[in-house]
Amino acid sequence: MRRLYFRRWTPVRCLSVVGAMLVAIGGTPHAHSETVSLDLDGPVDRQSVAYECRASADAQPTSLSVEYLNMPTNNLAILPVEGSPRLFVSTLSASGAKYVSGEWVWWTKGPRGDLYSERRKESSETTVCRVTR
Repeated sequence: MRRLYFRRWTPVRCLSVVGAMLVAIGGTPHAHSETVSLDLDGPVDRQSVAYECRASADAQPTSLSVEYLNMPTNNLAILPVEGSPRLFVSTLSASGAKYVSGEWVWWTKGPRGDLYSERRKESSETTVCRVTR
């Protein structure tokens, strides 16, 4: 049995386990935190993947680092959205690996990753990313 330790942080009026996941992967917790633990069976395969992303075809590329935590029965991804790290959990997909966090979707297939809000009005409102390493 593997135990992961999490921290919960409270920026302004919002509770999130994203800060907790940052501690689990070696990040820095935010102020006003408390420890939360989760017992999981099996090993944790932790991978960090770097992407280059574009919000549109003519946009300047930006860097994105995604931390993946893969376990026998759970898969998680941690990536920043609108300047704050978010915890994404895997869900059923027809192809590739699909992760969700609230309204946000991170969907990868091969070297490509798409980040978008379920509230988008146009499919062009998708940030398209490519693995750089």
